[in-house]
Amino acid sequence: MRRADVAVACSGNDGPQARDEHGALEAVLKLYDAIKKKNVNELSDIIAEECLCVSNFVSAFQPFLGKKQVLAFFSYLMKNLGNNLQFVVQQTVDDGMVVAVSWKLEWNKAPLHLGKGFSLYTCHVYQGKVMIKNVEIFLEPILQIEPVRMKLISLLITVMEKLNPQAMLTKTRKAIIFLVILMILFLFKYQT
Repeated sequence: MRRADVAVACSGNDGPQARDEHGALEAVLKLYDAIKKKNVNELSDIIAEECLCVSNFVSAFQPFLGKKQVLAFFSYLMKNLGNNLQFVVQQTVDDGMVVAVSWKLEWNKAPLHLGKGFSLYTCHVYQGKVMIKNVEIFLEPILQIEPVRMKLISLLITVMEKLNPQAMLTKTRKAIIFLVILMILFLFKYQT
């Protein structure tokens, strides 16, 4: 995860409520860090038992209910993102226990923008610990990544990672490069 311009408002109030409010932002940033590290145990530490997760790029009609389903969703996401994708996160709202972030999904080996979205997190304090209770994830409408398209992007990244720059002049490599370029154009034709 690359963090861009995350600003935290400070006040003179250093009571428990102020710590909880900053804890909400910290919990959300821990979520993206755990996704980057593909660490389900870290995710489990910040996801509440009664968590509700809604995502428009997997299924807007069937929310994920409870910690088990939410962790399964994030595990699926981490598995399909590969090793070279990263979220670039920018905080947009930090209002107490509600945190909103805008994010971009990028390939970390080249400036390749794969999508952007907005996420809204509602946190609560449970046994003295700030936990994420509700997650709403919205991917920009142009790139509605359904499971098939998510697999296509994963395949595209895998192919791109295996290309050897020194051997790109062979006919097979040229065909692969041509197919990759066609797939990129297909995936992002409406993005600009």
